[in-house]
Amino acid sequence: MKSLRFVLTITMLVLGFGAASLAPGQPASPDRDVCAGITESYESFDQRIAAAKTKLLNLEARNASDGELDSARANLADLIFRQECVRPDMQPDPIRGPAAQPQWVTLTTYYGTNRQSGPAANGLASYGAERNASGPSFGRVVVSIPTARRPGELNLPLNLWLFELPADPAKHFIIKSVVPMSGDAALSEMRSRMGQLSRKSLLIFVHGYNVSFNDAALRTAQLSHDLNFPGLPMFFSWPSAARTAAYPRDEEMSELSLDAFDRFLDQIGTLGASEIYIVAHSMGNRVVTRTIARRLANHKTMPANLKGLLLAAPDINADIFREQIAPGLSALSGTSRTIYASNNDVALRASSALHDFPRVGLTRPQVQLFSGFETVDATGAAPMRRGYGHSYVTDSPRVIRDMQALIFLKRAAQARGLTRKGTAAAPYWAIQ
Repeated sequence: MKSLRFVLTITMLVLGFGAASLAPGQPASPDRDVCAGITESYESFDQRIAAAKTKLLNLEARNASDGELDSARANLADLIFRQECVRPDMQPDPIRGPAAQPQWVTLTTYYGTNRQSGPAANGLASYGAERNASGPSFGRVVVSIPTARRPGELNLPLNLWLFELPADPAKHFIIKSVVPMSGDAALSEMRSRMGQLSRKSLLIFVHGYNVSFNDAALRTAQLSHDLNFPGLPMFFSWPSAARTAAYPRDEEMSELSLDAFDRFLDQIGTLGASEIYIVAHSMGNRVVTRTIARRLANHKTMPANLKGLLLAAPDINADIFREQIAPGLSALSGTSRTIYASNNDVALRASSALHDFPRVGLTRPQVQLFSGFETVDATGAAPMRRGYGHSYVTDSPRVIRDMQALIFLKRAAQARGLTRKGTAAAPYWAIQ
């Protein structure tokens, strides 16, 4: 049953934020849209899935080779995920929202990554899914953003790889350039730009599983734009395989990325930012929280002026977080610590089933509360039928508004118009 739960997890954990938008003519991988071209009925998938489950159980019963088991698991994973594409109550993911009006702006985001660089495509530098053990590398990405759109939407060309539709900056998010830079050059440029801002703020986004480098760049730009963030946006991209069937691999890669993120924090600490906010999503929370907890345990200083730690849909064992991570993070001085969780998060439900332990970001069977953290139940802003209820931190206008009140107004949860729940001794807050 453990292996079967593993299969359910890797299919349902759709933590990626959608396929990356590409410059005109740049090839894209068909694997980034699993739903394209599906004509089977939901019931037909039921039959195929039942047969695939039986095959997997038989292979496990006879102790088949790892290769046979992996192949069977991958096949079952693919079938279950594809069935979700034709679920009767499924709504389109907001990442493919309605076209915007012909107005657009460009936004520059910086990055640090421990991905290995790949071959350039149409003048754009690229980063793949292999790890650069000596990372992080640095650079900048310029993204064009259509302005006539609802907050949270990340509009991309539909079926770009099938029909070669041209990317239109008036309608779509487009990566205009990816420029690798030395660490010194990138940090020097960031210091110069930050010196020209009235608010020397830094927003750092750390993505989760099933996310490519381009996906991370686009979501960072979208989040920064929709927050109206007044400072510099940046993201740390660890080498997720950007494949739905690669959950176990991404788990290992997240663990192998702790040292690189630790070095990233060292270098960010030299920027002189007056306030730093880190937003981590899903499996990216493991990279962020474990690295910070380890630094504090080793009495290593944190970057000055870390004002906010926002943990969105954390895919972390709740007991491990409570016993090994939260106590250390609670010692952060002058840092607000917020957890966004939801009852509608199908991805974390599957992760909980796989690991046999509840996840920090899941409010069922109960809301997980931790000393030193404010927990916000975002169930009301995270409908299950949209993005599997998992991407609300970037695609829900109500969550984005709450983050704005936290970042700009420095308001605690009780002062942000949220509904108080729980008990007097153990309260939490809900977005209605």
